[in-house]
Amino acid sequence: MHRSRAAITETLRQRIVAGLHLGALETGDRLPSLRQVGAELHADPRMVLAAYRQLAAEGLVRLRPRSGVFVQSWPRPGEGVLPDVASWIVDVFLRGVLRGIPPTELRRQARVCLDTVRVRAACFECNDDQIHALSRQVRDDYGFDTIDVDADPRASREPLGHRAAGADLILTTRFHAADAQRLARRWRRPLLIATLDPAFLTRVRHMLAEGSVWWVCTDPRFTSKLSRMFPGADIKPVVLGRDPLDAIPRAAPVYATRRAADGLPRGWHGGRVVTIPHAFSSETARALVTFLVRRNLAVARAAARHDSVAMR
Repeated sequence: MHRSRAAITETLRQRIVAGLHLGALETGDRLPSLRQVGAELHADPRMVLAAYRQLAAEGLVRLRPRSGVFVQSWPRPGEGVLPDVASWIVDVFLRGVLRGIPPTELRRQARVCLDTVRVRAACFECNDDQIHALSRQVRDDYGFDTIDVDADPRASREPLGHRAAGADLILTTRFHAADAQRLARRWRRPLLIATLDPAFLTRVRHMLAEGSVWWVCTDPRFTSKLSRMFPGADIKPVVLGRDPLDAIPRAAPVYATRRAADGLPRGWHGGRVVTIPHAFSSETARALVTFLVRRNLAVARAAARHDSVAMR
């Protein structure tokens, strides 16, 4: 199977960001060679080199001739600007100029698209790990306010999904699509069924191909979900706070949910723990951004109409 440079770049980006997130990687660490990555991903080493060069342009890695590829210091949100952001902004501004929109006006319109109203998403799942994963990503990466809604009727004294009435959008996974659709019809809210990034699935399947994977989570209810997510896979669930971590063999591959990763001691298991901080597919990402922009524009237009009527 031949993979595109973009797919290889995204896979490598996810791995590096996940490693930095958990402390498994630090600035200066050497990354796998072109030949190693090519063999693992069934890709031409030249494509891997192109992917590493793209990540170098983003400031995520550093290429040293005859030495290898190394993790580069990477600014956290709010601490700096990635090198390629400037080129993105230039391209966007130039496209605006070609349409007769100066950069100052484009900046104003961007604010209208993002900052007119706080958009709320109800994250609908049946366990704390997946609710947390949905909520954290849609909040941190897309700027939504979030409402956690447990799909398990035993988990709340409120009627199922009652809290979703305060949301603009209901977000769920394929496992609860039917219940979420009923909820969306009841409260007349749009529904988005999130799908996973193929890079996430590829990474997990690669781990499973090597043998048993120990999966650390925080909610016992999530353990029963794993067999449905990865049928027939040899996954050994560990519930943080209930099961002893020292039962996990020292050399065993370990995956941790985002909620569990936050509770693990720094450097635990030698830092050899995988988690994927950004697991939405590109289709889900586009749908979220589209909804966010359209919702802001709708509110802005309604306010403009109201002001126009009031001035008459």
